Amino acid sequence: MNQAVAPSLLSSAVESLGSADFRRRYGLRLAYMAGAMANGIAGEALVEALARAGCLASFGAAGLAPERVAAAIVRLRAALPGRPLCFNLIHTPDEPALERALAEQYLAAGIEVVEASAFMALTPALVLWRARGAGFDLAGRAVARQRLIAKVSRREVAEPFLRPPPEALLAALVAEGALTAGEAAAARQLPMADDITVEADSGGHTDRQSLVCALPALLLLRARVARDFAPAAAVGLGAGGGIGTPAAIRAAFAMGADYVVTGSINQACVESGTSPAVRRLLAGAGLADVTMAPAADMFELGVQVQVLKRGTLFAGRAAALWALYRAWPSLAGLPADERARLERDVFRLPLAEVQAQTEAFWLARNPELAGRAQRDPKLMMGLVFRWYLGQSSRWAIEGRPERALDYQIWCGPAMGAFNAWAAGTRFAEPEARRAAEVAEALMAAAAVPAEATTAVAAPATGVAAAGAAVADAMAATRVAAADAAPTGSSAAPAPASLAAASAGQGAGALDAESIRDWLMAQVAAQLEVEADDIDPRRTFESYALDSARALLVLTRLEARLGLRLSPTLIWNYPTIEALAGRLAQLAAAASVPAAATAVATA
Repeated sequence: MNQAVAPSLLSSAVESLGSADFRRRYGLRLAYMAGAMANGIAGEALVEALARAGCLASFGAAGLAPERVAAAIVRLRAALPGRPLCFNLIHTPDEPALERALAEQYLAAGIEVVEASAFMALTPALVLWRARGAGFDLAGRAVARQRLIAKVSRREVAEPFLRPPPEALLAALVAEGALTAGEAAAARQLPMADDITVEADSGGHTDRQSLVCALPALLLLRARVARDFAPAAAVGLGAGGGIGTPAAIRAAFAMGADYVVTGSINQACVESGTSPAVRRLLAGAGLADVTMAPAADMFELGVQVQVLKRGTLFAGRAAALWALYRAWPSLAGLPADERARLERDVFRLPLAEVQAQTEAFWLARNPELAGRAQRDPKLMMGLVFRWYLGQSSRWAIEGRPERALDYQIWCGPAMGAFNAWAAGTRFAEPEARRAAEVAEALMAAAAVPAEATTAVAAPATGVAAAGAAVADAMAATRVAAADAAPTGSSAAPAPASLAAASAGQGAGALDAESIRDWLMAQVAAQLEVEADDIDPRRTFESYALDSARALLVLTRLEARLGLRLSPTLIWNYPTIEALAGRLAQLAAAASVPAAATAVATA
């Protein structure tokens, strides 16, 4: 086999995952999207990194002031010229004017794509976004100027996005002058959404649906709607919630998803807009370390969000606030011992002061709601309790150490699944998690079992094929090639000579014998045998290591040597003895400034 072809074949396999129409629609290389995380957690740095890698990322505008959103638009336009921008529009049922104002802001700024989330029904703001600028091409076909990606979890919520905007909403917008008759006429022939993300068990707002049930149900719904409204057939369906491993990505595409959407795992990346303290907590999360808690934006309705429970008391304290809200008519009616507990443990302020801050906030943001709260003690109690829910997410984003136990961290079980997959690799440490590199690695590994181990690696098998293919995708992509070598690893301790070199005592200690012994110990550990049972003259593939274990060995080797290694090394030097000899040469050359460049082409 021509070994030089393998990386390009793997790249082709990765870039063919999902729907070509989805990639074409948004000018993407990968059918991979990062969903919005509110309060700018999915911020400019995250959007920029993923856009440059050929992925789509939605800016998390929910909870931000219009001025902050405007600044993000300016920065992203300058950083990503010519690329379509995607911004989040979240449903705000008690503040429809705010929702409408944000849609108008996006229209005025020429934003190309909106990701609509938490909508339970279509609203004037959504219809305005979809219909403004709609018209007919020279062939008489209706075309939209803006694109809309709806995030849903239920069939009854999804169906309106597959159909044209409701006539009543179109007529009302025409009557007020927000739409022209021509725009409304074109909108009547368009589905509300270009794409619908089927949201399963995600962080934040979620119904905790099962993706293996929800996605097939939406595929059937799309086919049914298309029988009487043909344009619905062109609406893409994506899979979100629980997407944190290559296996989950493979399963989503196997079920018919046009694209995948990640969320929780992006919050744990260095480009996210949250604090290093939060990223460390996320990196330690397991599958069971999440729970449901009351949502700040829809507290009075009993809506919940999924959050991290490990390392924080937020979920329990928020649930206690909801129980008090249901049980008592007002703040004044709370028992004295409950008031004292809230002031001491939750608010850490007198309730009167929290109420004063709450009133001032809503008077500035929504005077009508503030006025109603002053007349309705129950509503005032709800808004005061919202103070804690809102502040808890801000404390987490800012990394306030004195409020660490109150951090509200939106998180789904995908975080724990990713951590299990990343254990022992370069992604084990939070500081090494870069969003674009994570996306590349997940998509590359997702492509391997389906295509790379046959089309890319055949006729070779084992570590020399699948391991090299996965490692190539992880270490030799455009993004990874520009990064510095790994600086941390959770691998087992190295032999003394390797440890000394990694501590800065010089590359001269990295002789072939020491490297050979280390490789033998690593392979033995993966096979659960003694190092003496490993023959350094046997080929790697003869040991029948799977690709994940092979990748683990190579990743640890990179960390120990402090060098970026080409995955083709393991092809060209197929035994432990041969590879150790070549690595000793590279380590010796590492004292030369150009050595790192030489390694990449070895």
